[in-house]
Amino acid sequence: MNSAPAPLNIETMPVLAKHLGVWEGTYSYFDMDGNLLDRHKSRLEIGIDGNAWVQRNIYTWDDGRQEIKEFPGQLEPGFLSYDNEKFWGIARESGDRTIILTFKYKDKPDWWLNEIITLVTDTYRGRTWQYFQNDVFVKLCVIAEHKVA
Repeated sequence: MNSAPAPLNIETMPVLAKHLGVWEGTYSYFDMDGNLLDRHKSRLEIGIDGNAWVQRNIYTWDDGRQEIKEFPGQLEPGFLSYDNEKFWGIARESGDRTIILTFKYKDKPDWWLNEIITLVTDTYRGRTWQYFQNDVFVKLCVIAEHKVA
């Protein structure tokens, strides 16, 4: 008889556990010459349901445009994995403040990203996305966020 695996204890990943909640901030995208490509506000709602990572991102631009994206993941022993219709990736803790996430978009096979998430305090974090296309570093996203709930 098969039974569902017991939920993992998120506390075994203490850095990841501190990212649960609601975060608001700003995404800023730059090309390799430092030119601003895009900037918008964000709200990330992050939780867990059993072993499922539940993440909803709401992006809002100054002109009123809004985009909502879901980023479901799966808690695994010692890491967070993503394998959904948009991308696959792995997030691991690195030290007592940092998470490293490497992911690849499924609809853009020549693109991949590294995300570095640094928890500065329990309510403030900085994130950077390094974008690579055909193994060439092509742009950077810088994100500053505060935990609001």
